[in-house]
Amino acid sequence: MKHANSNFYIGCISGTSMDGLDVALLDLQTDSKMQIKAATTVALPAQLRTQLLQLALTGDDDIDTLGYADVTLGAFIGHTINDFMTSHSIRSQDIVAIGSHGQTVRHRPPTEKTAGFTLQIGDANQIAEITGITTVADFRRRDMAAGGQGAPLVPPFHQALFAAVGAMPVILNIGGISNISILGKPTRGFDTGPGNCLLDSWCEEHIHKPYDEGGQWAQQGQVDDHLLHTLLQDPYFASPPPKSTGREYFNLAWLKHHLNSQTPNDVQATLCELTARCTVDTLAQLSVEYSHLIVCGGGRCNDYLMQRLAALSPAQTDACEAFGVDGDSLEAAAFAWLAQRTLTGKSGNAPAVTGAMQERILGAIYHK
Repeated sequence: MKHANSNFYIGCISGTSMDGLDVALLDLQTDSKMQIKAATTVALPAQLRTQLLQLALTGDDDIDTLGYADVTLGAFIGHTINDFMTSHSIRSQDIVAIGSHGQTVRHRPPTEKTAGFTLQIGDANQIAEITGITTVADFRRRDMAAGGQGAPLVPPFHQALFAAVGAMPVILNIGGISNISILGKPTRGFDTGPGNCLLDSWCEEHIHKPYDEGGQWAQQGQVDDHLLHTLLQDPYFASPPPKSTGREYFNLAWLKHHLNSQTPNDVQATLCELTARCTVDTLAQLSVEYSHLIVCGGGRCNDYLMQRLAALSPAQTDACEAFGVDGDSLEAAAFAWLAQRTLTGKSGNAPAVTGAMQERILGAIYHK
């Protein structure tokens, strides 16, 4: 398709699950008229994914691995976007900018004792050089410098995209980590806890598959109520927003610390219940009234998890496709939207979400 206007932005992100690079083309005339025109997900090269997973774990980190992964991921993003544009007959001169989130390899929210930091890699210099398109990246650190969590950043985009639903919907994005957007004035949101990260890691370790397709393996198990209760006692779940978390916190080491003799598929069933409960319980604790729970991200493809959410939630629970939105492209599109806001001098964060002192223009611009 050929575009003769200047409303087109490309967004991309490799999420906490690290299962691939999501790319989306956003037609952004105005917030009320924006439309995701095309999207794709491209698997990360195996060696690069291994490096990224290694960097995301706490321990003795190798700066050489970090540096090479940064450049390699940036080049991969650039070439993937070029392939995406070719496959959809898009010319680089028809794209205003690319908004690249990159890959989070460490996220340390601020505490009473430390300022905190967040690090996303995927060299934007490489992206701009390879594509010939102005690239905006490094969105999270300015919010954190202003006293915020640096996450989540998608609630304002969800507010713009789903405003027509009305009646206070809650948007639940289940990636590696689950985060919610409580739409309204003001828009609120935070990370509720683990999404797919524990489910996928446990599945890969025990049945040697990257994920539990449809939740079939979990459905064969039984929820261990004692284990579930123990996991839900983690202080993160009771802490008030603003809050954010990541794979650094919720990982297999965290899980195994609480295990004894449970069978692997019972653990998987319990992890599904944990993902569902940590969202629904938190909304109940905050006395949030909502008419719809709209689910996006990879977790919406887990049929068993969706069944548990529907059973536990007091609201109508649907995948976002029921509202005409592709759930795989939402986060990528959000960073296209954020790129547009950066280039037009508009704020990208929501202080009611992240806890920042004020709204801030986010990101660094790498000119073509």
